[in-house]
Amino acid sequence: MEYYHQVLLAFLPWCVFIILALIAKKLLHLAKKRRGLAMAFGVLVQMLLPDPQVQKTIETVVVQKRKVDGSEQEDQGNDKD
Repeated sequence: MEYYHQVLLAFLPWCVFIILALIAKKLLHLAKKRRGLAMAFGVLVQMLLPDPQVQKTIETVVVQKRKVDGSEQEDQGNDKD
């Protein structure tokens, strides 16, 4: 009995990896079809798992928004001339 217990413990990480890979494959398939389950899972994961680079992401978005706003203002200024 001890032998089976050791074998199970040896293969348990691989079994978990295979199960997670199959779940990921199914979610990817559903996401390509734009199914709600995959979208809801993505939103749930995004809410529960923190983004380690939140500050950098926010700064990047703000800088890009400023560039877009600046180019729009320049275009409007050129149109008035």
